[in-house]
Amino acid sequence: MKLDLTAKLGSGAFGSVWRAKDELGRDVAVKIISRSAATLSSALSHARALARASHPNVVSVLSLEEVLDPDTNLRSDAVVMELLSGTTLHKRLRGTRLSVDEVRSIGVAIIDGIDHIHKKGMEHGDLHAENVMLSGAAVKVIDILYTDSLAALSSGSRKARLIRDRTNLRLLLQHVIAHSEVDIAEATEFNNLVGGASSVAKIRSAFLEVMNSSKLSDTDRLVGHAYARIVDDGFAEGKDYAVALVEETQVRVTFPLLMTLVERGRYEHKHRHYLAALWTRLTKEERKAFISHLGAALDKEIPQGRWWPHLRILCELRREAWKGLTPRIRLRLERLITKDVLAGYVDIHRSFASGSGGNLGTFARSLWRYFAKPHELASNLISLLQQSWYTQNYVGKFFLSILAELADDTGTTDEMIRALRGAYINDAKLLVNAVEELPTEWVSKIRAA
Repeated sequence: MKLDLTAKLGSGAFGSVWRAKDELGRDVAVKIISRSAATLSSALSHARALARASHPNVVSVLSLEEVLDPDTNLRSDAVVMELLSGTTLHKRLRGTRLSVDEVRSIGVAIIDGIDHIHKKGMEHGDLHAENVMLSGAAVKVIDILYTDSLAALSSGSRKARLIRDRTNLRLLLQHVIAHSEVDIAEATEFNNLVGGASSVAKIRSAFLEVMNSSKLSDTDRLVGHAYARIVDDGFAEGKDYAVALVEETQVRVTFPLLMTLVERGRYEHKHRHYLAALWTRLTKEERKAFISHLGAALDKEIPQGRWWPHLRILCELRREAWKGLTPRIRLRLERLITKDVLAGYVDIHRSFASGSGGNLGTFARSLWRYFAKPHELASNLISLLQQSWYTQNYVGKFFLSILAELADDTGTTDEMIRALRGAYINDAKLLVNAVEELPTEWVSKIRAA
């Protein structure tokens, strides 16, 4: 066959690949086998086997020829193959996420290609995303290593090579699933289903099971995966982690996931950035439904002492969430929080858990601006400042940052300053040490005592 080599496409350990025109004017790919590779392996025998192994998901071998190698100017053996246009799977995975249908079609095609190669007594030997070509709707396994056929190997060597191919196939499929709209947990489940050194048939079965359309539409299952990531010990606090996790959280599970977080009472402060990002996804109707659900949970759990996860969510969502509660629940919460402030005390010589009170009351710091009667909170804080060293320390630890605004809003500035002056004279340590948090004019009056 007459071949006109026009451009070098790449090179590797077994030789170089060139674009060429054959004698019929067709564009083809020509892989020139290096002399060292031909010496070390039965490259041409392997190529002849590939030529007989025609499969839609394996690059086609057209003929074996001898050509003049432009790099060495020597006559060399070469494999003439179909020339594929398109992009590699590696490049595609660096773009937008694959759809569920794309994952299924690409994965099945790769499995079929490798299965066919193995059944013809060969191995691929170097399977990874750069050796899979996407050409329109076609998926082709390319760049198969030209090595000894499996029939020529000992049983141990043959088994080791097939295990390597299957391991690479499993890893590649996991990689494809992880870079798609399929929930990331499916990649883990796929790996669990496959197990150790398995057959290609078992890999196919596991892949099709996790890609089953009825399972992928099972919202409860996807919510379970997403919830498991929230409560996992490896959950990392911070905006960057939250953004990355939101990208892996399907939009359709956002609302039921937030509802589950409330039902199970597992929300923590470290989840706040993730919560905020999920909240922006909700429609107006979903927000109303979620706040109603949160309000019912608060109404149920506060008397039983399991209120803090729900109140943290309420504080994070601020005014919109507070105003979305029913008037009855708002008034009840306000009264309970304001009343609990009066139970507040801190003994700095004991741990917080055993030497403090008024834990529920501390949420007034975030919520008081929405209270119908903030003057009651101001009155209770003034009362605490006039009582004991322990109650003064409670105010000093938790409320100094809001006192000026609260006093201005309730017209109690003079009373608040007088009460603070008494606590300062009493040397309430947590208050004295943090007094600089107050306005400068307040500090001068307090210290003037």
